[in-house]
Amino acid sequence: MIPTPTVLLLPAELDSLRRLASEPGKKRIPLAHGERLVVCGFAKARAGTLVITIRGHAKLAYEITRASWFAKPI
Repeated sequence: MIPTPTVLLLPAELDSLRRLASEPGKKRIPLAHGERLVVCGFAKARAGTLVITIRGHAKLAYEITRASWFAKPI
């Protein structure tokens, strides 16, 4: 299997990805972010709404884990 390069998302785009994974009422994201998430494979457009993909969930898990590596202990 060929490794795929890591796609870098802007913090606002990552926040939009988090919104897609949250409750249905909170899925309103900017159009430009939605288009980029679809192009990167983190979301799919179904019946006019965006749905997070398995790759999108994996990206969120990776970013949360990576952020915890650099968190300062309390």
